[in-house]
Amino acid sequence: MKKIQRIALIGGTHGNELSGIYLVKKWLTQQTLKQWNSLDITARIVNPRACEQSVRYIETDLNREFGVADLADMTKSGYEALLAKKINIEFGPKGNSPYELLIDLHNTTSNMGACLMLQRKNAFTILLGGYVKHHMPHANIYFQDNVPEEKQNFLLTVAQQGVTVEVGPQPNSVLQQETLDLMEEMTRHILDFVELCNNDSSLEIPDEYDAFQYSENLHLPVDDKGQRKGLVSCLIDQKDFQAIEPGQVVMETFSGEKITWQGDYTAYPLFVNEAAYHKSHSAMTLSRKIVMSCRDYK
Repeated sequence: MKKIQRIALIGGTHGNELSGIYLVKKWLTQQTLKQWNSLDITARIVNPRACEQSVRYIETDLNREFGVADLADMTKSGYEALLAKKINIEFGPKGNSPYELLIDLHNTTSNMGACLMLQRKNAFTILLGGYVKHHMPHANIYFQDNVPEEKQNFLLTVAQQGVTVEVGPQPNSVLQQETLDLMEEMTRHILDFVELCNNDSSLEIPDEYDAFQYSENLHLPVDDKGQRKGLVSCLIDQKDFQAIEPGQVVMETFSGEKITWQGDYTAYPLFVNEAAYHKSHSAMTLSRKIVMSCRDYK
């Protein structure tokens, strides 16, 4: 497996997700990154104006501005669009970045616990998931390598590889100790894993582990004016990564109509009732449970 040397540690992609912002500040102040002295780690808070105002973004979602066409479009001149181009110069360019790994730190209002989100399936990500799962059995490992290419417009796609540390539930613009501690623990494990791999050290990794794979999104019912007609059922709300069976109630209209899951597989929801997705009327993302084998990569 190729050694990873240059790493970007990113907080503040969204200015109201405080765990990543304060973890970067804490580690820079305490010079924590020196603990991984064999790695070249650059830590950065990337949307300072949104952080100062404690809002998700100023004009547009920075974490949706990194599509190849968007980065090349010089007519896109909004604050986050220009900021994305600047970030792409610093950490990219996308498709030819000298940064081998980018770790993007995020909070969610959903009850996802500590979730490691992986954009690809390869030796590095599969073993990383196993290493984190071994050291944090309560963590959820989520693969979204099958997300359509046109939606691969996240900041982490600038680097050669990217992972997201997503921790919740935490309200926007609030900092909670438990959530910050979980983020710090998972980020430490990621950096430990990279350093151990580079040194050809022995790794504690199971032969296989349970993970989740993106499948689809569910949206709340709306009327012909785009106004919501219902909400996530209390049977599902705050129950991220708990199984939903076909025919199970997942939403309910304000008139009392039950809306059931119409799929043909056992689904595991995440980003349930996520506050940031209010405009898109997203109710939840659905995933399938998978078993990842590490045997071929150890």
